[in-house]
Amino acid sequence: MNFDIYKFTCFLNNRVLIIGANGQLGRIFINALLERGDFVLASDINTPKPISLGCEFIYLDALNQRKIKKAVLKYNISQIYNFAAVLSAKGERYPMKTWEINMGAFLNVVKASIGTSVRSIFWPSSIAVFSEESGLELVRNEVPMFPTTMYGVTKLAGEKAMSYFNTQGLIDIRSIRFPGIVSSSEPGGGTTDYVVEMLKAAKQNKSYVSPLNKNTVLPMMHVEDAVSATLKLMNVERKKISINGAYNLGSFETSPKQWSEIISSLGYELKLEFKEDFRQSIADSWPKEIDDTQFRNDIFWSPKFDAKSTAEDILKLI
Repeated sequence: MNFDIYKFTCFLNNRVLIIGANGQLGRIFINALLERGDFVLASDINTPKPISLGCEFIYLDALNQRKIKKAVLKYNISQIYNFAAVLSAKGERYPMKTWEINMGAFLNVVKASIGTSVRSIFWPSSIAVFSEESGLELVRNEVPMFPTTMYGVTKLAGEKAMSYFNTQGLIDIRSIRFPGIVSSSEPGGGTTDYVVEMLKAAKQNKSYVSPLNKNTVLPMMHVEDAVSATLKLMNVERKKISINGAYNLGSFETSPKQWSEIISSLGYELKLEFKEDFRQSIADSWPKEIDDTQFRNDIFWSPKFDAKSTAEDILKLI
């Protein structure tokens, strides 16, 4: 990935702490931040495989506020990317644990950062905050939200808390409601994992059983677009951000059937079956399309990849 386009806009000498660095997004953000010349300190509760991250790694539990603050002070951290979370599908199996981890990680990072060298925090939200009351055909940034999963509940609670912190001027927190992220890394237990799993099955010439109805449409995004949008958001002056909460972000929409057709058009054979499970009810409460006009107007961003170019690129990386 080449993120040269963002180098000229970034703050100089960022010293970045990534929490949850071993997840789907962590390693990709490490590479992007290193490429533009930032100091990066990666952390997780799971020690990475013996493959160089290209940066220093420390064991760090996002539920341990004291250890987070110790790392911030020791390394003079100026930005934190907080990816520690239990995702939607896994979260429904352990709802109480999901609340404790997701909200605990959010609040501990905030409390450890206030009054230190930390200038800003990135905390990802999700389309899981939405519900049928949001108008799922095309969901705008500010709509009624009654999430149906504990993951969505924690993300909405975090959005309300960050809005308070931003309004009060306590700490600068920025957020994007990510759609399904398509990457070559291992999915982490989300409802949209099927997009990655189908690509891997096709690459390995295996059949795949979709947990969603063939016509269930959900918004998706190439991971590189997710990274580029986040970097642009984190590198603009606060006064250019028109909201205190989270931004909608979109790219393309697809269903299991449409995704299978795209994969086939690229020369791969994929035997696809359908067996709906509990993830179907989750998907039914999520948007079919995202209106991200506010983000694009404020941050001057647009996606690089559409559905077909996303599938083609990720298949090369698997």
